[in-house]
Amino acid sequence: MTSHVAETSMSDSEFSKLRAIVHKTTGITIAENRRSMLISRLRKRLREVEEPSFSSYISRLANDPGEMQELTNRVTTNETYFYRTPRVWDHFIETFLPEFHKTAGGRKMRVWSAAASTGEEAHTVGVLLEQQRLQHPGFDYSVLGTDVSSRVLDIAQTGVYNGRAIARFRTAQPELFQKHMKGDDATGYKAVPQVRSRLKFKLHNLLEKMSGAGGFDVVFLRNVLIYFTPEDQEKILAHVRRMIRSDGVLYIGESETLTNLSTDFSQIAPIIYQPTARAGAE
Repeated sequence: MTSHVAETSMSDSEFSKLRAIVHKTTGITIAENRRSMLISRLRKRLREVEEPSFSSYISRLANDPGEMQELTNRVTTNETYFYRTPRVWDHFIETFLPEFHKTAGGRKMRVWSAAASTGEEAHTVGVLLEQQRLQHPGFDYSVLGTDVSSRVLDIAQTGVYNGRAIARFRTAQPELFQKHMKGDDATGYKAVPQVRSRLKFKLHNLLEKMSGAGGFDVVFLRNVLIYFTPEDQEKILAHVRRMIRSDGVLYIGESETLTNLSTDFSQIAPIIYQPTARAGAE
């Protein structure tokens, strides 16, 4: 029989150890005033795995990689929806895509949604690019979505959406929505097979180098940098720079800026950046 885990049961030492584990595993820094948040997110899990205390749970984490992934799933924040921040999509559609069509020479476009969460951003990209494929013979694309949480990636892979997740897109782009999202309000909506076949999702920690050749034309790194220290932000951006083409574009979150960071990106508009001139992953 497990004991009740009250908020007061997490000692200063246990809080420090869990903060260190979370940072080492995900790079996310849990602020010192967020102890109650951490307790509330983990209390149910301790009951599920029949651990009587945070101390015993910490010991379990040291020998259980699966539980470490579950910890990541519990502590990461995932809130997103289709067509989030319309000015990003306006630039993507009206500025970046026309330039790509002029200069890419028929190259397949590669897009990375670098904090994909439950997949709404990646699916938004897919729908917009599928429309481009229909309008421009020979154009093709692929979209990679990554996240540290296996739980949200399972949702992204399933790709069924409803309610608030699709509301803005459905209102702002009704023709595109009707054309490329199929389903109903009762069972949810799913992108058409032509879009889904070009989307891929996988686990990835932004603080680690991604395997593969890189060469992404666009990277969406939105609403995630705020969870990292400036030092870790610079490390993440260095990894992103290695994976993006020198003529690519980086989009970040509306509450984020690279102004005070040392990076290889320069701003071309608010929350929109391009790599500075140096050798990249082409």
